[in-house]
Amino acid sequence: MRKIETTLFMAVLAIAVVACSGSSSRIIPTHMEESHVGKPIKDVLIIAIIDNQEIRTILEKHFKDWLSAKGVEAITSADVLAVEMGVKLEKEAIVEVVDKYENDTILITHVVGMEESEVFSRDRPRYFYNYYGFYNYGLSYVTWPTIYGEKVQFNLETRLYDVTTESLIWAGESQIKNPKTTGLAIGQLVEMVIKELEKNGLLPKKS
Repeated sequence: MRKIETTLFMAVLAIAVVACSGSSSRIIPTHMEESHVGKPIKDVLIIAIIDNQEIRTILEKHFKDWLSAKGVEAITSADVLAVEMGVKLEKEAIVEVVDKYENDTILITHVVGMEESEVFSRDRPRYFYNYYGFYNYGLSYVTWPTIYGEKVQFNLETRLYDVTTESLIWAGESQIKNPKTTGLAIGQLVEMVIKELEKNGLLPKKS
């Protein structure tokens, strides 16, 4: 049953990517900790910082489905952390979940509503914040852009942190211009992140 579900999920994602072919997309890796290259993660907590709870749930589920298909155990904050709009998660709540589910990593992602030159060229030492520092930073960018035709741009910042040391493992920024729908934008943005994690040996190798 798991194999059938995984195959179906990958087929749906392939259709979504084809449908997005008219849009422009790219990802820029901004940090990869050398000591973690080739060391696959095993169990991850996914946190999306978005004020729209429906989109937050969808985005986190896309990450979970992709990671599960790649052999990584994953849980979403939407399933295990009650987050009300405008209310900040306390670090203790995150730690409690991590301890309960024995996560080895935390993936935090959020959308930045900025122009390309601002997102992809500015120098940001905050890359090296611990995961809660990055979470607090992400709270200043919580609005998901509205698709209203042409000239819409999504910039997704994603960070992967080691739970034990709270140190940054990987950071990257994915961008898509003029997607047809929010669903297609999410699918393509997440896929770009997954491919980068896989390229750096952070996901289990296929048997």
